[in-house]
Amino acid sequence: MIQFKLENGFKLDLEKSDKVFTPTKTTEVIIEGILKNNSQKKDTLDLGCGCGVIGLSLFKNGLVKEPLYVSDNSDRAIENVKINAKKNGCSIVAKKSNLFSEWKGQKFEAIVCDVSSISDEVAKISPWFDSVECSTGVGGDKLIKEVIANVSNYAAKDCRFYFPIISLSDVNSIKSHAQKYFKNLKSIKRENWPLPNSMLKNIDLLRKLKKENKVDYKERFGIVICYTEVYEAILGS
Repeated sequence: MIQFKLENGFKLDLEKSDKVFTPTKTTEVIIEGILKNNSQKKDTLDLGCGCGVIGLSLFKNGLVKEPLYVSDNSDRAIENVKINAKKNGCSIVAKKSNLFSEWKGQKFEAIVCDVSSISDEVAKISPWFDSVECSTGVGGDKLIKEVIANVSNYAAKDCRFYFPIISLSDVNSIKSHAQKYFKNLKSIKRENWPLPNSMLKNIDLLRKLKKENKVDYKERFGIVICYTEVYEAILGS
């Protein structure tokens, strides 16, 4: 059991199984950005749902038309999100899916994507992927670029697509890819956060990746400062 919290005091009790991704600071920034910029209920797809924290947080804040649609490529995650949806009184349609593979023919008014998007070299030394596969490539852009290239096929008119760009990835590559596909792209929230101290023993690797433009961060007084920036694209217009 974990208790997920936001700065505004919102709390959500969740079951979190082993080998299911644990919510991070990026999870918080995504939800806070959406809450700040949206006030209407929408048919919503939570892509890469993990334990369901994003979709269920939006549901609890009145932004989801039931059922909530969720998918993940992990059987354990699908079992987990079903438990959490029942626990929080939300009806869902849950599918094991490789990104959009099981949603063909469906369109949504809001799509939230939190698939892995940090360098897999960083994932190997992080506490976030200790039991979860990352498989994003050295620049962390493999999966999110695939989502960006295909999301319009699943967008209803004026669909809002939300996704993060994390500085532990090739930020410029992901952003330029998004700008190629989306005319209406804007940043809705950015927040800095410190890299866990446990990762600083691998600072030489991080410096190497930064030199190669595969990650971006700042070093200040022995602290590595990273950031998450959440974007909104308006699709289907």
